[in-house]
Amino acid sequence: MRIERKAIESADELANLVGEVLEDEIEGLQVISKIVPSGDEIEIGMLVGDANGRLMIVGAREHDGDALVLSYGKHLTWFHGVRETLSQENPNFDWKHDPGLILMADGFSSHALYLIGMLGASPKACYSIKCLGMGSEKGLFAEPVKLPAVSLPGVEVREVDLLTKTVDRVVALASDLSVSASFGYVSESLDWVPVANVRKRGKTVWVDSGPGKWSTLRVEDDASLERAIEKVRASYKEVIKTRGEGTSGETELSEAERKTLKWE
Repeated sequence: MRIERKAIESADELANLVGEVLEDEIEGLQVISKIVPSGDEIEIGMLVGDANGRLMIVGAREHDGDALVLSYGKHLTWFHGVRETLSQENPNFDWKHDPGLILMADGFSSHALYLIGMLGASPKACYSIKCLGMGSEKGLFAEPVKLPAVSLPGVEVREVDLLTKTVDRVVALASDLSVSASFGYVSESLDWVPVANVRKRGKTVWVDSGPGKWSTLRVEDDASLERAIEKVRASYKEVIKTRGEGTSGETELSEAERKTLKWE
């Protein structure tokens, strides 16, 4: 038998095939919700998350990838409508920022790729896909499509301060993280337990994480920020686990123990 081009029979089949591809591309893939697309074509939309807490909207269809650009706008509107509900059900993801974008189809026009390049979503990626198989077996061959670098004349891009971005990411980890000066805490009455310290010296941002054996990581870019956030996340989980020991099995702090984010 030889490998040949196969047709995708249904949206469910497309979703399964796309899921297999994404498991290899996205570490810690979790499908949070399916988005029901409109139209007669076989098309899927999904909201997924990764091991670093990032959210991404995935749109896929076998043909006419240009139509996915419009679908993404509809999916983003849907996301804003359900963000509050889904964030309560899935608190370990970054709900403060709009999700990234992954589009998959058999092809995209240069105009569509230009529009996708203009979108502010991060991360974002496009894949050219083909359904191949032997006999009854099927799989997607997915090849990354390079997006054009788009710069808009006369528009000044404002770069978010790295310290602000770091503090925002630390606070977004959990609803019971408070900030006083530059410290992140899990609090129980007046018995505060530090889990992170964010500080800046010159142009360098440092993140200390604890308790127990404290570690320090330098934050220079998005990659190093993700590593630091994972360290703080682990510290936070350790504090919650410790607080749960010796109780009736509860591992979460009560509402009375939670403090609201504020700057002093």
